[in-house]
Formats: sequence, C-alpha cells, structure tokens
Amino acid sequence: MNSLKFLLIHQNFPGQFRQLAPYLHAQGHELVAICSHQRPLEAQFRVFRYLAPPDAPDGLPQTSQLAHEAFQRAGLVARKCEQLQIEGWKPDLICAHSGWGETLAIRTIWPDVPQVIWPEIWIRPEHSGWGLDPQKPIPSLDQYLEHVARNTLTRAALDQARAWILPTDHQANSFPAEFQNERMKVVHEGIDTAVASPNSSVSFEVRGIQITRETPTITFVNRNLERLRGFDTFMRSLPEIQRNNKEVRVLIVGDNESGYGGALPTGRMLKQVMLDELDGELDLERIHFLGRIPYPVLISLLQASWVHVYLSYPFILGWSLLEAMACGCSIVGSEGMPVGEAISNEVEGLLVPITDPNRLSMAVLDLLNSPAKRQRFSLAAREKSLFWEQKSTLKRLSSFLYEISSENR
Repeated sequence: MNSLKFLLIHQNFPGQFRQLAPYLHAQGHELVAICSHQRPLEAQFRVFRYLAPPDAPDGLPQTSQLAHEAFQRAGLVARKCEQLQIEGWKPDLICAHSGWGETLAIRTIWPDVPQVIWPEIWIRPEHSGWGLDPQKPIPSLDQYLEHVARNTLTRAALDQARAWILPTDHQANSFPAEFQNERMKVVHEGIDTAVASPNSSVSFEVRGIQITRETPTITFVNRNLERLRGFDTFMRSLPEIQRNNKEVRVLIVGDNESGYGGALPTGRMLKQVMLDELDGELDLERIHFLGRIPYPVLISLLQASWVHVYLSYPFILGWSLLEAMACGCSIVGSEGMPVGEAISNEVEGLLVPITDPNRLSMAVLDLLNSPAKRQRFSLAAREKSLFWEQKSTLKRLSSFLYEISSENR
C-alpha cells in the first residue's frame, strides 16, 4: 500500500478517530486533522484548529440555531481546507464526523476528493425514550422539528459522501432504506482488549478506602448522569440493594450535566433530583460519585467491579460497556437496543427493563450473591468483547478506506 494523505475532521478530535489516527500514522500515511477545541493533543501530525462559532442570536428557534452553527462550522472548516490547498497539500481521502455540519462546504475546495463520514445515527423519537419511558411526554412539534433539522444536515452530508461508517447494526438500521446500501459499512472503532482486560490483583483507593477484587463493588459509568442512560432507575434501585448487602460499595462515573437527552424541564441536574427524592434512604458513605476520571483509573475501576450496570434508551452504544465486558465485568444491562447487540440475557449478563428499578435491584443482588454466575457471565462477556478488538476492527476499517481511495486514482 502506497502512502496516502488523510484529512481527519472532528470538532472534538480525536473522537471516533482515537484508534484510527495513530493506526494510519503507524502505517506510514500522512495525516492532517481539523478540530475546534483548544485542548492539548499528543498528535504526531499537524492539527489545524478553528474557534467554535459564537452562539446564535437570542430568540432564534432551535432549528435555526442548529443551522446557524452548522453553516458557520462548514465555512470555518472550508477556510482551513483552502489554507491547505494554497500551500499545495491535497488529501487522497477525507474522513469526518458529520454531526456538526463541518463537511458541508469541503467540496467547494476539493470537489474530486472522496469523503467517508461517520454520521452515528438518524435521529428518531424513540432514541430519546418516547414509547419506552412512560414518564416521557409525546414529542412536541418543536422536538420533531429539531429531529428534522438534524437529519436534514445529515442528509446533506451523506449526499456529498462516497461512503459512511456506522459502529453498530442498531445505529445503521436507524437510517432510511435509501442510505442502507453498498456505501454503508458497519465497523466499530474498536477497543484495546489488551488494556481493557481482567486483573485479579487490581487495587486502588477511593475516599481513603482501598478497593480490590475482594470488595463487593457495583459500577455505573456514563459520560453524563442522565435519564437517557437510566441514571434515575439506577439510583432508585440502590436502597433495596443496600438494605440487602451491607458491604457493597457503589462507584459512579460521569459528569453532572444534561447529556444527550437534554436538560430536565426544571433545569435541575438529575443527580441532585435523585438525591433529594431518595433522601434518608441511601447510605451515602458507600456511594462514591467520582465525576470524570482518567482512563487508566476507569479501567482499574472496571477490573475491580463485581457487577457493572449499563442502561440506555435505544440510542448510541457507549464504549464503556464494551470495555467493561473486556475487563470481565458481570453485566446487568437494559433490554432492547443498543445493549442487546452486545449482551444476550443469561449469556453474557442479565437484561432488565430500563424503567424498572425493582427488577434492576433483584438482578444486581442475584449476581452479588452468586459467585458462580458472576464468573460464567464474566468469561462470556470477555469472550464476546474480542469481536470489537481494535486490531481486527482497524484492519477492516483501513481496508475499506484504502478501497475507497483507490477508486479515485
């Protein structure tokens, strides 16, 4: 394979390219990236940054705000591409996340360069829990219009792309039939199962308390503590769990922000809402809110976990579930997609309804009290996780990218 020039675009780079970028660089390809955040990056190639556009003027409806930001980002990225063109650099292939409108004007600079995009999901009401969560109201017209706006931006990006990558069948199946064709490829970004792996001797400290594999531990990990990821159901399951197990400790990872599902109507954070609701029912000395933690600490936490809880509306599958499986966690997950694509009930773990805290507490207690069952699920989850080992996923993904680039030569 001759050396190729790749342009990688993601406002939060590396994002979905965290494994792909170093892999392509190690293969001898020339990489340039474009992003809008200003955080330090350990990249061995050039990274161009643009300043994220200012917020839309007050009073604009949500749909207009989305378009306002998307088209500004499109122009800012196009100017970075123009800068590269002026210096004589032209990519053989553009790989980009399309969720923020960044790809929409690239063809004005390089009309003949193929684009492969990562569109993640085609937004539908059920992804935010409608029809699943009885507490969720029927989507308003404004919410439907926001879905239309987001999907219109996705459609515009797909129209300009040579191909698109989806990480799971569930996410691929969300797209209209017209986009489920030979240009769609389902390939996950992959996880490093050598790093995310079982470790019986793991030991770390939290609040001055030493945690090892001897400590009964429940883990819950998400980017944000939100209803879309079942945080409210998880919290409501804890009083019963704590009443029946006086030793178990609960380690909760995640920011206290609105998350994918948006803020509560009251504007309050869900963590505080749940603590107020369950005031007097929880032993807070055995519940540890850790916020966002470094990746090595996250892996240690998963390696020490006796039971890992992962709940989700039928939205995007988080990396943390696959990493928990790779670490040999005994999983309790939510029924249906996206968890069902990774966990089969009574095979790699137990599945319960996302809205039923009683079923959740029963499942967690069952595993806490059943070492043999935990071991069985742990081994099965570890074995299943190897399907997403990045050594194989990156080979499949890079082969597909080489194929697309060769079509243009």
